[in-house]
Amino acid sequence: MMKKFLLGLAIGALSMASLASATVLAPGSSGAPDPFTNAGWTLLATTGVQALSSGTFTANATSWVYSDANNTFCAGCLDFVYLVTRTGGSDPIERITAGSFAGYLVDAGVVTTSPGQTPISVDRSANGAVIGFNYQNAANLTDGQSTQLLVIQTNSTTFAPGLLSVQDQLSANGVGFQPTPEPVSMSLFGGGLALVGIARLRRKKN
Repeated sequence: MMKKFLLGLAIGALSMASLASATVLAPGSSGAPDPFTNAGWTLLATTGVQALSSGTFTANATSWVYSDANNTFCAGCLDFVYLVTRTGGSDPIERITAGSFAGYLVDAGVVTTSPGQTPISVDRSANGAVIGFNYQNAANLTDGQSTQLLVIQTNSTTFAPGLLSVQDQLSANGVGFQPTPEPVSMSLFGGGLALVGIARLRRKKN
């Protein structure tokens, strides 16, 4: 039992060490978009190009999900990637959001080598579910402009259909992807807590 307990602690330590190299976007926080590369990506699924309309703008949007050998949370964990191009309308695009990422570790940014407009900031809702890429003010998407490849890195290894939303004053909603069903780090953390609890019960009995 002691060997299993030590193994659990070692796994937890390795998990925490891997987080040291990642910039975690915590629920309720915001910041500058982090730089990413698409080296090591393996495509798992795509929505293809979707035509979206809010009534005040039109856009084409594509969502992808990749297994990433260089993911900063764990090798082979998933990256959720988006590209939006404004195709017309009277209003610029100011914000792009994706969900749901509640309960997962997230790092968000852009592939710096991809062409297109860089968001001025990224943010995460207070409950952790919605990741937003902001293009307000001078960074608005107008006149056929596209985003860079927008990236949400996670500690998930499985995925399901999710929601993509492109916004000005109104929103145009499309299909994206989201992680499911349980974060890797939370599984390890829960297993570690269970081992600690067992060890304490055994000490009390002895």
